[in-house]
Amino acid sequence: MPGYACRVLDIGASRRLRRPECLPARNAIEFARRLLGHAVGGNIIHLHTNGHNLKSWLVCFACACGGFLNGRRTVVSIGSGAAPAFVNAARGPARVLMQAALGLVGVVICRNEPMRRALVALGVRPEKITILPGFYGVSTEELPEIPPGVAAFLQQHSPVAAALAERGPEYGISLLLEAVARLRSRYPTLGLVLIGSGKADLPGGTGHVLWTGELSHDLVLSAMRKVNVFVRPTHFDGDATSVREALALSVPVVASDTDFRPEGVMLFRRGDVDDLMQKLGQAFGRDPAGLTPSSGADTGSFQRLLAIYRGLAPAASSQSSDAPGEALVRGGYHENPRN
Repeated sequence: MPGYACRVLDIGASRRLRRPECLPARNAIEFARRLLGHAVGGNIIHLHTNGHNLKSWLVCFACACGGFLNGRRTVVSIGSGAAPAFVNAARGPARVLMQAALGLVGVVICRNEPMRRALVALGVRPEKITILPGFYGVSTEELPEIPPGVAAFLQQHSPVAAALAERGPEYGISLLLEAVARLRSRYPTLGLVLIGSGKADLPGGTGHVLWTGELSHDLVLSAMRKVNVFVRPTHFDGDATSVREALALSVPVVASDTDFRPEGVMLFRRGDVDDLMQKLGQAFGRDPAGLTPSSGADTGSFQRLLAIYRGLAPAASSQSSDAPGEALVRGGYHENPRN
């Protein structure tokens, strides 16, 4: 970021890995030590978290305390589409924890209006809340070549759809697998690329499905711009960064009709395999060469985020900004529908 040095403290599934782009946090003690060290050093602390489970709010409270101690306060981004229901249903100690954590932070970022309303009902001051998509733009100038295995798969299959896949039925991957399997009667060489650490039972064999595992963010973008359609079949969502990335890369997007989708997305009814098949067929018929980056990809989030940092610490342009990330900011690309 211009004027800010950003360090990423990974507390997600890859937290035990040593990577040059991330600081590890292999256990709670190491997390607390690193968090305290950066707080004492005067850094802005920016937590990206899902907000839909108790662990997320415990981490939020820890980061809020760190920001309070250094006088700079803390930014918390809550990205889950399931977070509003979780916050509204919270009672007793869990609700007190949320109120205490958010009372200490300087700015709360959420992705849509339902989350803003849930935070206000929790007692967060409205002026402290900002609705801000988590998409900060993409650059294709220095994207790496896609892995050889992915390249070979793309050469052998056409058309090709891609999706980000993690564990859990809320991702809708089983629905997508069923739709693709049924569409192969119309598209015999149809292929599906699934990117992520999760795995599911693949119906009818796996020759038309490539599961890549975790990829770096740049490799995800490289693969994404090579496919015919990007699919987001989740049963709930906040403001999916991957959807905006695909739109920015001029890739047709088919996504479930969750509470929020940006302009330019082809929507299908959540959980409806027949409607998903129909929209995929329409997307396969579109010529990506004739598409231009959608206005739905342009959020202005990057400049607005910098303005938030300047508001919290006007003199921080020569300091570093530490951004511990539970789901969104990680070395291996991961995007959760809760984000």
